[in-house]
Amino acid sequence: MLVGGIIIAIGTILDWGPNTNGLNTDFNGLFGIVALLIGLGLAAYGGIRAFAPDTNLPDQIAGLTLDQLSVAEAFTVFLWSFALIFEDGIKIGAHLTWIGGAIAVAGGILSARNAPAPGGAPTTF
Repeated sequence: MLVGGIIIAIGTILDWGPNTNGLNTDFNGLFGIVALLIGLGLAAYGGIRAFAPDTNLPDQIAGLTLDQLSVAEAFTVFLWSFALIFEDGIKIGAHLTWIGGAIAVAGGILSARNAPAPGGAPTTF
């Protein structure tokens, strides 16, 4: 998730098309800002899980574990940005964003499968 979040954040800063990037003030820019925030959140969560596993994080947010929430956010970025690549003139930033989303989804699923379940129950996703 760490690598996927970083790639998403970098992809939003780069060009998405002719004279546009993920941080403009049009509709794609709004999505780009949301994708940037999700990418930074995924990178932060992945970094905490990798380098500071003893950090106290909440077990659940809105009834979802942090791994489930991370996968849902990464999958959302993946779907939205993958839909953009079918437009004419799409550049490297949009491609990096959907690739980063796919990497973060894979990392989130692997993280959820390896996480110990509370109470010894099997982990379901």
